[in-house]
Amino acid sequence: MSKLELVRALYDYNEYANNRVLETAAKLGVDELQRKQGASFESVAGNLAHVMAAQVVWLERWRGNKNRRPLTAVQSLRDLGLLREAFDASHADLRDFLGNLTDDRLDAVLAYTDSAGTPYERVLWQLMLHVGNHGSYHRAETAMALTALGHNPGDLDYSYFEISRDAGHVR
Repeated sequence: MSKLELVRALYDYNEYANNRVLETAAKLGVDELQRKQGASFESVAGNLAHVMAAQVVWLERWRGNKNRRPLTAVQSLRDLGLLREAFDASHADLRDFLGNLTDDRLDAVLAYTDSAGTPYERVLWQLMLHVGNHGSYHRAETAMALTALGHNPGDLDYSYFEISRDAGHVR
C-alpha cells in the first residue's frame, strides 16, 4: 500500500469515526451537549466544533489559502444541526482534495502560517497525519464525555472501521 493510499484510508476512517460520534451526540439534549465535562474544549459540542474547525482550517492551508478566519472563530458553533452540516461539508471537501492528491504533492513541502501568524514549513503528508491523529485524540475525549452521559458511541478503533468496510457497512 502506498503512502497516498494510507492517507486516503486514514481520512475514510476519520469521516467514519466522526459520523459515529455525531450520531451518538444526536441522542443528547441541548443541556447535555453543552455540559462542561473537563474535555479539552469543555463539552461534547465544544470538542466536536474543534475537530470540525481543525479540518476546515488545515484544508485551507493545504489548498494554499491563508486562514480566512482564525480557528477560534470557525470552532464557535455549538448547535448540533449546524455542526453536522459543517462536518458534512468538511468531509466532502476533504474527499475532493484527497481524490485529486498525488504522491508528488503529498511529498511536497508546504509553507503555511498558523492562526497566530507564525510561519512554518512541513511536508504535506506529515500535516495530514497530524490532522487525522488530532481528530482521534479529541474524538476519544468526546466519546468519554458521551459515555459519561449514558451514550457510548461504541468501538472507534481503526480495525473495527476496516472490518465494517470489508462487510460493506461503510462506503
